[in-house]
This record gives sequence, C-alpha cells and structure tokens, in this order.
Amino acid sequence: FVGDVARGFVTEQQPLYALLKPFYLNGFLGVQAFWCLSGFIFFWKYAQPLAQGQVPARRFAVLRFSRLYPLHLLTLLTVAAIAPFYRAQVGEDYVYPANDAAQFGLQLLMASDWAWRGWSFNGPIWSISIEILVYALFFALSRLGWTRWWQVVAMIGGSGVVYALKLTDHPLVLCVFFFYLGALTHLAHEALLVQPAGRQRAAHAASAVLLLAGTVLVSTGLLRPMFYVALLTPLATLLLLDWVQPRSARVAGWIALLGNTTYASYLLHFPLQLAVATLVAGQPGRLPLHHPAWLIGFLVVVFVLAALVYRYVEVPAQAWLRQRLGADARPAALPGARSA
Repeated sequence: FVGDVARGFVTEQQPLYALLKPFYLNGFLGVQAFWCLSGFIFFWKYAQPLAQGQVPARRFAVLRFSRLYPLHLLTLLTVAAIAPFYRAQVGEDYVYPANDAAQFGLQLLMASDWAWRGWSFNGPIWSISIEILVYALFFALSRLGWTRWWQVVAMIGGSGVVYALKLTDHPLVLCVFFFYLGALTHLAHEALLVQPAGRQRAAHAASAVLLLAGTVLVSTGLLRPMFYVALLTPLATLLLLDWVQPRSARVAGWIALLGNTTYASYLLHFPLQLAVATLVAGQPGRLPLHHPAWLIGFLVVVFVLAALVYRYVEVPAQAWLRQRLGADARPAALPGARSA
C-alpha cells in the first residue's frame, strides 16, 4: 500500500489463491456474516430478559462497554504509536489515511463511522462502531416488546427495502438487516427444537439443498455474493447447531476459544500488518508475501496472539470494569462469535 492505494497488488498472484478465491474476492462480506451471528447471540441471550425488564439500560451498556472497549483502546493506541514511524519512512499513512485529531476523538468514543466513513487508525473497528448503534436500537425495541417473529421480519423487510431502493448508503442499514436476520435465525432454531424429529430432519435437508443451490448460483454469477451470505449464514448456523455436538470436552474448549478470540483476531490483524510494514520500511518486496507459508504463518501468529490477548488482557480488563461499574464480573460464556 502507498497511502490507501494498493500498488502492484495482483489478486490472482496471492498465496493459495485457487483454494481461497472466494475469500480473496468477497472476504469483506465476513463483516455481514458476523453481524448476523451477533443478532443470533443477542436474541438468544438478551431479547426476553430485556422485554421482561430484567436487564437495566446501565447494566446492558456496561456489559457491552467492558467487552468491547479495552481491546479497542489497546489497538487504537498501538496503531497511533506505530503510525508516525511508518509515515516518517514512507511519507504517507498505511492503508487508513484519516489519522487526525478529530478522528482520534471519534475513535476514543467508538463513534468513528456513525456520521461518515473516516477510514482512520485501526480501520476494521468501523463495523463495531456501526454495530454499537444497532445494540442501542435492539435494546430499545426489545424493551418495547419487539421480539416476536413478525416484528423481526418487519425489521428485516424495512431495512432491506431501504437498501434495495438505495435511500442511503450508510452501513447502519445493512447492519440492521443482518443483525435481525440473525435474530430470525434464533427464533427459527427455537421453533425447530420443539418439532418432531421427522420435521427437523426435513428442515435440515431443505436447508442443505438451499445451501447447495445457492453455492451453485453464486459460483456461476447468477446470485450476488451479498445475497449468498444472507442465505449461507442463517442456514449454516442452523445446521451446525443441530449437527455439530462435540462429545469431547477438549474439542468443545477449542471451539469456545475460537469463538472468544474472533474479536481479538479481527482487531489485531491490522496493527500487526502495520508493525511488519514499518519494520521493513514500507518495502514489501523484502518479504515472501506470495509464499503460502507467509500467509499461514501470519494467520497462526494472529490467532495465537488473539488467544493470549483474550486471556491476559481482555478477560481481566472485562472483569475489572464490570466489578468497578457494578455489573457481573464474570465474562459471559457464549458459543461462537464475540461473547457478551
């Protein structure tokens, strides 16, 4: 990158391209998939307690703040500390150029993308910034009792119409759509659990057929990748929840660890890239970037670092904040995605 422009980057020449082509071309849609998973988790954990008035606004806010803010602050300060060294060598910022005082202030408030796209500092935080707005919307609607399936469908339909008509390009619209799509997935899962075994098997078979059809259509260009993600994430979630039941405590522990470290891996990958780019003085040709071992090694480092940061930074900071601010000091144990 020179500033925010990729120079000399040829997608087809990247490591393991033939195997990872869908991720190279449409990996950015992983954000929408995680919004969907967040909606599933939040409806599972909070929808009914909020509707019944069991979770006050302050407690809900503290739980979210303590989960998200410590790592955000750590990565923000890390990028802010390293960026001047890269800028001094290259003359421009790395990837995200809007690193001014105003953007730093918005970043401190986790509000970097509420009004406009700033692309500043640790850029991936943009999706969390948008999701915070949806947390507030979810809290308000749940307190009003908007937890029934038809109300969830109304949220999906309303945001879908706004997106389809291009009434605004604000990412909040898609975040609402996918978050409530995840909520609908949770409601479908709950409804499926009380059905006879035959109906459950039929639903699973139909889901598998739809996934196969969607995969064929998207691979032939007849289905937009965004629509495929909207199909894939709910159906895959339903199938995995019902089909994958680890019997080994060790396997279950690894799955839980993977889920708990997704947030850290998401926020740590860019500071790590910036650090490497700074060490090689902005000359990527000095690194074997096109070798598969480089990609695999980078991913291993990211996830190992994420596991360490989760255990030794996130969990203690979360417990300390919840104790000081009057919420449960124990980190919530949630299956997959970011824990609450």
